[in-house]
Amino acid sequence: MVGKVDFFEARAHTWEETCYPAEVRARLEELVPEFGLRSGEVVLDVGTGPGILIPYVLRAVGPSGRIVAFDLARAMTMEALKKCRLPSAVVLQADVHAIPCRSAVFDRVLCFAAFPHFDNPSQALAEMTRVLKGGGRLIIAHLLSREELARHHASHEDVRRDVLPDATSMERLISGVGLELESFEDRPGWYLLRARKTS
Repeated sequence: MVGKVDFFEARAHTWEETCYPAEVRARLEELVPEFGLRSGEVVLDVGTGPGILIPYVLRAVGPSGRIVAFDLARAMTMEALKKCRLPSAVVLQADVHAIPCRSAVFDRVLCFAAFPHFDNPSQALAEMTRVLKGGGRLIIAHLLSREELARHHASHEDVRRDVLPDATSMERLISGVGLELESFEDRPGWYLLRARKTS
């Protein structure tokens, strides 16, 4: 894990410029409405990186909503802090395997472009589920399909084993933590899962 964190620490200051040029931003604009964000919601942004989603979430939840964002790489949180507007947005350095939040506090948990990097997907999902309110939604999303991401990561030694689960594996993981799968899409340029906490 240390090597992987170093990978992201070293790239944090150029991550947004490199990974989110105008054409990718346009695709992100199409993806974000699929998250179903509503005014007044309290949202957790897991593995926020340089805070790509923060402005989109703040716009969607409005002045009565709030976002808590975290990342394991400190340099990423420093970038994300630049997008914060207190008290509506808070950024933490934290590990998804031990989220430093009380149980059942978030209406929606977003995990965008981060899930493949978790060392223990089951534990990460259990933690994300724990902090969701009953009836709350978990969103796992990527702007690449499972196959596209695997090819992309193959060229980087530190992340080459970091892949998205296939449909069968993901359904098993989701049901194992007490979530109800609402929808799942894995197609070119798009990986999107929506699940609901049933209790």
